[in-house]
Amino acid sequence: MVTIELFATLRERYGKRAEVDARTLEDAVKKAEEVFGEGFYSEVFEADGNLRDDRIILINGRNVKDMDRIPELKEGDRVAIFPPIAGG
Repeated sequence: MVTIELFATLRERYGKRAEVDARTLEDAVKKAEEVFGEGFYSEVFEADGNLRDDRIILINGRNVKDMDRIPELKEGDRVAIFPPIAGG
């Protein structure tokens, strides 16, 4: 199982976490939508299947934007998803 954890306004809207059986980030998000509800996929991916630029997505603590490619997910991986965060 892969754990998807949500933070800030995403957590308020969809809940804290979901555990899914998936090998890719996209499949994990699609399966998490079954738990979190309709519309969750579009919180992470654009209509063309690319990741949204305004989200911070970490896999086991590493930002996917810093990776050459998104790795295949494996048992025990943790995916953290953050909306844009502003503050002062």
